Amino acid sequence: MAKKILKASLVVIIFSFILRAQISNISTAATTDFSNFDFKEYLSKPRLALTFDDGPHPVYTNAILKILEQEGAKATFFVVGKQVKIFPELLLEIAHSGNEIGNHTYHHYNLAQLDAGQVNYEIKTNEELIQRITGLTPRYFRPPGGHYNYNVVEVARENGEDMALWSIHTNDTARPTSEYICRRVLQNVEDRSVILLHSGVPQTLAALPGLIRELKKKGFRLVTLSELDKGGESS
Repeated sequence: MAKKILKASLVVIIFSFILRAQISNISTAATTDFSNFDFKEYLSKPRLALTFDDGPHPVYTNAILKILEQEGAKATFFVVGKQVKIFPELLLEIAHSGNEIGNHTYHHYNLAQLDAGQVNYEIKTNEELIQRITGLTPRYFRPPGGHYNYNVVEVARENGEDMALWSIHTNDTARPTSEYICRRVLQNVEDRSVILLHSGVPQTLAALPGLIRELKKKGFRLVTLSELDKGGESS
């Protein structure tokens, strides 16, 4: 009996070794050859962050995500709680796509006109909603319209979120042409730029593929705000 068990064990071991070797060969054959890829040079490229406010949008959010995937770019989406409540599945799409989710308050009010308790409600309620749906806690908070005061900054900090504004405003909510949006970005972009765009603007969607390609031609990597903050090592 002991000999039979030993023989069976040897067969299993030999079969497992052969199977592992075959899988290894298949995996190696299917893997892209990165032997000549200069990761150091890649990581040293200038970086910028595309950010999209006011979503999730029932049409444009998925369209933006598709373009980002096709063009090999990442972005940060500052979402509004009342929209998240209606379209939780879109919030999950953002999370699962590897893009970043930021807090843009629950109702999209002008926070500079609210007291500290109301500001806390706007930030905290949306944060908890995002956590409940995705399991993620937003690292960044953006006040609607960029309106803030001392109370807003302090409440955001107490909730553990960094306030994130922008360095390039595309004025896309005024519905300019897609050419104008591209030109405004390309004329002002520099290393570590944070670009403000909006999720529900058709002109922004039309501009996005060409804008990303032009930014890449200029040598930029398009990363999330978190990657921008830490140096982009994982992007």
